[in-house]
Amino acid sequence: MAFTTNISGIGQVDDSIKLAFDQAFLIESAQENVMDQFVNYKVQIGAKSIQFPKFGQLSLATTPLTEGNDVVSEAIGDSAILLTPAEYGQVVTTTSLASLQTGGTVDLAAVQLVAQNMARTKNRLASLALDASTNVLVAGGKTEATLAGTDVLSATLLNQAYNKLARKSIGRLNGEYVLVAHDDVIADLRDSSGTGSWQDVTKYATPEVALRNEVGMFKGFRVVRNNDVTFADQSGAGTVDVYNSYVIGLNGLGLAESMTPEMRATGPFDKLGRLVNLGWYGVFAYGIVDTDAVWKIQSASSLGANA
Repeated sequence: MAFTTNISGIGQVDDSIKLAFDQAFLIESAQENVMDQFVNYKVQIGAKSIQFPKFGQLSLATTPLTEGNDVVSEAIGDSAILLTPAEYGQVVTTTSLASLQTGGTVDLAAVQLVAQNMARTKNRLASLALDASTNVLVAGGKTEATLAGTDVLSATLLNQAYNKLARKSIGRLNGEYVLVAHDDVIADLRDSSGTGSWQDVTKYATPEVALRNEVGMFKGFRVVRNNDVTFADQSGAGTVDVYNSYVIGLNGLGLAESMTPEMRATGPFDKLGRLVNLGWYGVFAYGIVDTDAVWKIQSASSLGANA
């Protein structure tokens, strides 16, 4: 028996097909904010500019006191670090129709995207503030313009950076100096295999660290990944990309806040209440407080685009 030709399939009832969205959704992966944990000096004042006082050390008292004579007082010296907070923020506007037809998914996504943007923006701004450091170490003892693709971050370079902080008696953050670097730069550090390299140090002492491909502590630094650090496209020799990494000690990074960044929902401003604005807003500024506590390291990476 032949089938009837008058089948009522999806092509015939396409106007009745229901579209639905799962409440689960995916947000594009992004770097979280890691820099605020290294802010040792933070001031929250509602003001146009915020001043960080910095006091100098007293002279060492190496001369014995003379009996019967009073001690000569030494004047305290100070200097000012001035940061001027600026407004920052981002916003998305959703419609009631988008909310209804996605089963509320767009609203949930908006919250996560805005929060993620706030964290990443602060992360980037802190990195840009550290870029202002005039203390610079360049891999291979070169200049930025002559960096080759093989001039990557090394144990030798980190040893030099550690010495720069230690010789100035810079204090440690929670007992450690910190290296903040891009994953491309860290990958080169993990890949090094010569004497005194990361692989050489960890393969016998802590092989589980090598197996997990972690860095942890190396050459006196807690190594922290941050893919929002800055890099200069093709600013090295030829087409070599130059990455900026930072070593930080106590009082290196400061944060001045006139208004702590926060999430905000505003609206609706249209006549039927169909639009809602969701965003974040803050008035703040990052800056270097103790110039001796921050060094910028410039290096290439074998994993960079370099093109």
